[in-house]
This record gives sequence, C-alpha cells and structure tokens, in this order.
Amino acid sequence: MQDETVLSFCVPLLVPTTNHYKKPCRYLGKDGFLHLGFKLTKEAKAYRDAVAIFAQGRSVSPQTDAERRRVKYTVQIDVYLGPGQRLDSDNALKVGIDSLVWNGVIHSDANVYESKAIIHKDERQNPNNPRTQYLITRMENN
Repeated sequence: MQDETVLSFCVPLLVPTTNHYKKPCRYLGKDGFLHLGFKLTKEAKAYRDAVAIFAQGRSVSPQTDAERRRVKYTVQIDVYLGPGQRLDSDNALKVGIDSLVWNGVIHSDANVYESKAIIHKDERQNPNNPRTQYLITRMENN
C-alpha cells in the first residue's frame, strides 16, 4: 500500500443511498439464538468493491498507531448524477466514507475532521455521468 497525504480518484458509479445500503436480516448468533440485524446490499458491496479498484491500493492513512492518533482527514465527494437520478448529500457522505474506511484509504471515519459532498445535478446530460469523485487529504494534528 502506498502512503500519500493527498489522494484523488474517480469511481464511474453513483454512490448508493443509505436506503439501498443495508437491509434487515435475521441470523443465528454464536449463542444459538435468532437475532435481528443488518447486512450490506449487493449494490453497496459492488460500490465498495469499485472504490477498492479505483483507489488502486493507495492510502492516506499513516502506518503506525502513534501517527494515526495524531492525524485528521478532510474528505470531499463530488457526485455527478445521471439523467433522472437523485441523491442527498448526507447519504453520499455516509456510504462514501464507509467505503474509504473498508478499503483502507483512511483508517477511521471518527478521524474525519471535515467532510463535504457536492451533488452536481446541472450536468446530467454529460456522457461521463454518473460518477463519484473523491478528494481525501491527510492533515497532521500536532
């Protein structure tokens, strides 16, 4: 994994909404009882895998735990909608940042100091839509 302080990449998919992120399920726990919980949808897993492919193993996360305690991140997510698509910016942030943590681009969403999602609705006829662009910056907290 390469260590960087600024990382930018584009995923040629629309980030799924939180409504299509997790679905209720029942599972048998280690205690032998039936429990209620949530599991990721196929759409969410596909998006998470796409983030892994387009991040290409790059990370802005420090290697050591001591450094990780001092670091903060800023995350900007630009979402370009396709024709007839809608998305709330808070939904884009939740799923987008969770995908970054899952793929090791950042080590924890608790260390995201500033996050911003920009929804681009005015470019719906662009042939490159839908897509999601990420800009992640690591800031050292002394």
